[in-house]
Amino acid sequence: MSGEHVRHDMQKYLTADIDVRIAAIHQEFWVDNNSSEAVFRMMNNIAAVPERMNAPALLVVGPGGSGKTAIISKIPKRVRNSEGLAILSMAESPEINVKKSLKVELALALGLPVASGGRPKSGPDIPNEIREVIKLRKIWGLVIDEFHDALLRSKQEQRINMSILKKLLGLEYGLKLFCFGTVSARNALQSNDEFKRRFHEIALADWCEDEAFRSFLLEVEESLPLQLPSQLYSEEMVRSILSITYGRMDKTLELIRGAACYAVKLGVEKVDLEMLRRASKNPWGY
Repeated sequence: MSGEHVRHDMQKYLTADIDVRIAAIHQEFWVDNNSSEAVFRMMNNIAAVPERMNAPALLVVGPGGSGKTAIISKIPKRVRNSEGLAILSMAESPEINVKKSLKVELALALGLPVASGGRPKSGPDIPNEIREVIKLRKIWGLVIDEFHDALLRSKQEQRINMSILKKLLGLEYGLKLFCFGTVSARNALQSNDEFKRRFHEIALADWCEDEAFRSFLLEVEESLPLQLPSQLYSEEMVRSILSITYGRMDKTLELIRGAACYAVKLGVEKVDLEMLRRASKNPWGY
């Protein structure tokens, strides 16, 4: 057992107890890929744009599980001057089924207190405190996760939120916008000619059988503390993984992690077709 197929920092787990190895398999890990690299490159290029009448805006579109939130989690390390970015999420809280207020979430992202149970005044006006903090902290950009939830509102609410975003992009604030959402966000923006022009869009596609996916699988395999090579990038394994996950990022990682756990528990020590089958049937049954 040479362990050469495993990343150096993961080799220490090869001889660890089963529970420790399974915990290591479930650790969050990041694998660079073409889509995420394109997003970071665009964000850094936009960050370098000097002040102008209307700041640039980027819309990153992808279905649930395509890696949008994972990309956002890496922004502090991958985007220049990221301390000048305010990051917020417009995701609904399913347990209370209440849509978030864009102004409240912006205030919270800037560290401003929000009165308990208080609702912001309706309308597109941005409170003075928000304006002052943006200038004081030299905030240059805004990252919005689950952007579609800010737009899928009544027509009045949608107009108000779009008006707020327009002001933030304008010369007074000059904030660059980086918005992440589903295709619903694109459709909502396309209903407004002005916003359709302002946003550049990049789509996060599902994986397909190509060299980029094989390279991704190679890096994933190097992160798994298995004593034998799995050759996830082989033609047979690639096609099997795609047939189960349809190339969706989160499903792909969930499948491989589950299969790796089965491989450890059963002493197989590699992900093969049988381990994939077991993980597909029940990812937590190991």
